[in-house]
Amino acid sequence: MQKAFYDEEMLQYYKDDNEEHLYWEQFDCINNDEKDYSTFNKIIGIDYSDIDTFTNKLTEKLTELFKTVNVTEFIIISHLKLDFFGNRDNNYKPLKKAYKTLEKIVGDKTFNEAFEIDIDSLQDFIEILFWTTRCDPSVAEYIFVIDKDEQIQFHLCKYGNLHLTEYNSEQLTDDKLKELGWTIIEGEEYDNFTESGKTEGRKIKL
Repeated sequence: MQKAFYDEEMLQYYKDDNEEHLYWEQFDCINNDEKDYSTFNKIIGIDYSDIDTFTNKLTEKLTELFKTVNVTEFIIISHLKLDFFGNRDNNYKPLKKAYKTLEKIVGDKTFNEAFEIDIDSLQDFIEILFWTTRCDPSVAEYIFVIDKDEQIQFHLCKYGNLHLTEYNSEQLTDDKLKELGWTIIEGEEYDNFTESGKTEGRKIKL
């Protein structure tokens, strides 16, 4: 996966600043052997517009979804080896709360490894991933939640939708997802939480 994000031009910028080692630290798995597999991709979401309780509802729906395919253990990992803690100067209340929760989990104010969690821990991590992805562009662009057998993965976007990928076989068909109350999103995504489309609390780290 990291090979898709490798950029010679960006590497040269790092070299020009004598910081090439920092670039390679992000691509810690770029030389791993690639595997051949088929994929099934879709974007799914839930029809829910109360942002204050959204992560609770999303966790409830995800728990139901994964239990139907007997998935209870997960790995959480970013596409590049970057710190899960981004802009701590952003004082937007839900983001601050998310970082406080993350700090309590890791026992530190920095973390750039992967997590192994079970389904009972999903609530905290969905809250962390939703608010950091929505409000903090300085964190990794893609943070994946992958089942331990590496058959299903997703990442959350700033709209709270799941970008879902299944490997080798499709268990979560459109019919099954609709039966469980999910919406299959085709075309352009949009923000369910605002009429203006502006994301409250989203700030770029300067």
